[in-house]
Amino acid sequence: MKKLGFAVYDLYNFFFNLKMNPLRFIPNPFTQFLLMFYLSVMWTVVFTLWAGNSIYYGIGSVGGHLLVIGAFFITALTFHDAEKNGHLWVQRDKKVPVADRRCKWDLENEG
Repeated sequence: MKKLGFAVYDLYNFFFNLKMNPLRFIPNPFTQFLLMFYLSVMWTVVFTLWAGNSIYYGIGSVGGHLLVIGAFFITALTFHDAEKNGHLWVQRDKKVPVADRRCKWDLENEG
C-alpha cells in the first residue's frame, strides 16, 4: 500500500511540480505558468466533455475517448518540446529596445 502511495505521489509531482516536470527546462517562470495554466484548462474542458459524452453510446462515447487521447498527445508533445527546446522558448519572442518604445513629444510641431 505504501508503494502505491509513493507511486501516486511521484506521478503527481511529475505532472504538477514545475521543478520536476519537463517544463523546468524553460528558463522563464511566467512561460512555465502559462503552459501549465493552458494545459489545466484543456484537461478541464476535455474531462467535462468526456463526462458529458459518456452517457451516450456510439459516436458520443467514441468522441469523448478521442478527446482524452488527443489531450494526452498534446500534453506529451508539449512536455517533449519543452525538454528538447526549452531554452529556445523565451528567445523566440524578441523584445523591442527601450529607446524605440519611448514617446517623444515634439512641441514645435504638435503644440
